[in-house]
Amino acid sequence: MGFSGKDPKRTNSETDTPLRNDRQKDRDVFFLQTIKTMLLFLKDFALDIEEIQSGQYKQDMDSLSGVVADHNSSQEIEPAFKTQKLRIADFIDRQKSYILEKERELKDIIELLSQAMVNLNVENREIYERVQDHGERIEEITLLDDIKKIKQVLKEEVNQMRLFMTDKQKSENEQISRLSNKVVILKRELENAKNKSVKDGLTGIYNRQAFDEYAGQAVKHCADTREPMSLLLLDIDDFKTVNDTHGHLIGDRVLMAFSNKCKGSVRSEDFLARYGGEEFVILLKGASLRNATKKAKAICKSIASTRYAIDDNPNGETLKITVSIGCSAQRKGDTLEDILDRADRSLYIAKRNGKNRVVNEKKL
Repeated sequence: MGFSGKDPKRTNSETDTPLRNDRQKDRDVFFLQTIKTMLLFLKDFALDIEEIQSGQYKQDMDSLSGVVADHNSSQEIEPAFKTQKLRIADFIDRQKSYILEKERELKDIIELLSQAMVNLNVENREIYERVQDHGERIEEITLLDDIKKIKQVLKEEVNQMRLFMTDKQKSENEQISRLSNKVVILKRELENAKNKSVKDGLTGIYNRQAFDEYAGQAVKHCADTREPMSLLLLDIDDFKTVNDTHGHLIGDRVLMAFSNKCKGSVRSEDFLARYGGEEFVILLKGASLRNATKKAKAICKSIASTRYAIDDNPNGETLKITVSIGCSAQRKGDTLEDILDRADRSLYIAKRNGKNRVVNEKKL
């Protein structure tokens, strides 16, 4: 009996399977190594700037690198990448905006300083010419024969020089003062621009962008420290009716009055923001769900018991509004989206059950 050198019991597909598995493993290894390199690059890309939360961004990259290190295939790490993708893009946009803003500031300051140096150079040239002229005149005076005349003319020249130097010093002081004022104005304008980017233009309280940035950090901080934190989501009842009946100008006055009422009801460490339209949000660090609910009920009662003037006439028509509030508290493993979702569903129940009331997440 002859031997063919092949196992008659094994098919071609069976012998190919280990090869395919090896190739897949090689691809996964190469893919994971590429991802690790990319994450290292993304982390190093971040500048160490506290204003744009670079530290938190680098922690997110380290966390994502840890996920990659703990898994062996692209399918296992894909969910983590989906979670971080928007945060990475958001950070890149923040860093780009910050660099462009600082570049504009630097250009303004360089322009101011350059103009100042040009002016000083012009003045110094004039000063040199005047000093030289006085020197020549004094030299001519020394050639006079009459001593009394020499003394008198010298005295006049010295007085002229003294007045000239006094005027020069006064001019320099005025120029330094003007330059300082321009720098102060520039700084104030930059501060105003920064405030406008995080403040709501109508009510003057924080806007949604500022809330998202602050609340995201607060959730992580409270998760690390195990400090309690609660959230109130407030929505003015029937606000569309106010606009339809009285007009948008009165609607804006209502929003401003409502935000002022809320500001007077929260602590300095609480974070109040306009979340959108007639919806507001309050973040209460250190507050349990029970205490947050009590705070919400107090706000609800205060809003309902207040009459709002339609115009500036103290005896004119007034308007009454109410507010519905949903409350939630941070739980272990929560993201900001989780806390907001429970507050939003609680708010929906408050609206459905008649408005002008507070509902917390225990009713879900």
